[in-house]
Amino acid sequence: MLYDKTLLLLREAEEAIKSGDIKTKVEALSKADKILRVLNSSLDMEKGGEIAKNLRDIYNFVTDALVIVNSKNDLKMLSDIIEILSTLKEGWEGIKNKV
Repeated sequence: MLYDKTLLLLREAEEAIKSGDIKTKVEALSKADKILRVLNSSLDMEKGGEIAKNLRDIYNFVTDALVIVNSKNDLKMLSDIIEILSTLKEGWEGIKNKV
């Protein structure tokens, strides 16, 4: 659910950038950033091992990239972030379906 909401917010920010709606862009990116920080802080680095470390690296990369997206209205980077998170979401859904 958190991935779904984050992706929704990122797509909202994408549309806001395209239409020049700065307020909506900033709000959407801020909310997406908060969700990603919650996901990052919830990782159990001891029990999660390499998976947790890789997720932490991804979350850190994405939150750093959101700063660039916000400051430069970088639609390409935003598209890349959406693709990364969509892939993660699909992976989690695949695991859920196999369990």
